[in-house]
Amino acid sequence: MSKLEEAALVAMRDVLGLRPGEEVVIATNFEGDSFDISRALFDQTKALGGKPVMIVQEPKTILQFAEHTLLAAIRENPDIFISVPYYKTGKDPFGQKIGYIGHNGTKYEHIQYYLMGERKLRSFWSPSLTRDTFERCVVIDYDEMRANAAKLKKIIDPGKQVRVTSPAGTDVTISIDGRKAYADDGDFRHPGSGGNVPCGEVYVSPVVASTRGTIVYDGTLDLIPHCVQPRHPVRVDFKDGYISDVTGGPDAEALLDVIRSGEKRARDNGMTAEVRNARNIGELGIGLNYKAKMVNNMLEDEKVGKTCHFAIGFNYDNDGPALIHQDCLVKNPSIWVDDTQILKDGDIVI
Repeated sequence: MSKLEEAALVAMRDVLGLRPGEEVVIATNFEGDSFDISRALFDQTKALGGKPVMIVQEPKTILQFAEHTLLAAIRENPDIFISVPYYKTGKDPFGQKIGYIGHNGTKYEHIQYYLMGERKLRSFWSPSLTRDTFERCVVIDYDEMRANAAKLKKIIDPGKQVRVTSPAGTDVTISIDGRKAYADDGDFRHPGSGGNVPCGEVYVSPVVASTRGTIVYDGTLDLIPHCVQPRHPVRVDFKDGYISDVTGGPDAEALLDVIRSGEKRARDNGMTAEVRNARNIGELGIGLNYKAKMVNNMLEDEKVGKTCHFAIGFNYDNDGPALIHQDCLVKNPSIWVDDTQILKDGDIVI
């Protein structure tokens, strides 16, 4: 069995828990490695007794709609939906204009997330996935990852405040009072579950405007439309909970340009909160995949073990809207939740 076939088998068997007879829809593109990875997932689904259908559409940007045929296939409610797009799967026009309303009143902007929210579908999505990342980062010890994620979530969920320091100079506190952590731990075996493949992070949305101190990014920077390794660490300072200064050479200026572009697009559209939250910290994530490396692809980079990332922009609790979400990494962090240390120089210590 090739490395590609083995990774596809692990994804279908261990991550999604595919059972014989289950229907699987796979969305992909011909570009990049997307098609080859999707074909491997198709073949391993068949080998495990599943019923795969693969739909190839043109590549979509973050602003474009998915093809109606693909959306119709998802509406048929397969057991599993997988997206391996060259860039993005595409938006849902009905969801954008009208929206899907869940049984508890939650509004969803895409049929995929509506069906997941109603616990009728399980899924994974892997934008810009490469064959190298897929082969290297999917065949891992999921029991260990899930155990680590559970330990971190157990401490974070009841926590009030997080402090993060790092050798490069990070010293920052955020409030997580009332927040719950999300575990992207590769356990998508039950309806309603899903996340990235490769997986491997625990993340939480800080309380809006609660960041105090300094973050020094010395790992991958997401600069739209590409990622870079900073030539010099990028220092981000805060005032009244929002970014006030970004310093550290050309990469710092490039990151500031991204922030300004998010502010301008929001301002041009009369979106007051989105202007303000372009300087908010919307996510703190902790990497748990020890086979992941910094390859300038955030799908993999944000999962790298012994790192954390602070995303600038919108959050996942939907009370900090913004038009950007830029994950940027801090190496070898030490992290405390209230008085409990959970990471020391990047290593889990609970």
